Amino acid sequence: MKKALSISSLLILTAANTALAHPGHDHSDWSSPLVHTLFYGAIAAVIGTAFFVIRQSRHKRHNTQQKED
Repeated sequence: MKKALSISSLLILTAANTALAHPGHDHSDWSSPLVHTLFYGAIAAVIGTAFFVIRQSRHKRHNTQQKED
């Protein structure tokens, strides 16, 4: 399992490097604001999901501790 995970991780890193290996993009193109909004929106969604999961985990742990007392 660990071997498959490490191999897939290396393949993903290799693909990420080739995807970002271009000279740049045109900021004056009509789709540039949309692409940037989607990019930063995806980052915000991941951060929001992480906070939500952490909050739910702490809330669940707090409730189980109260039931034990």
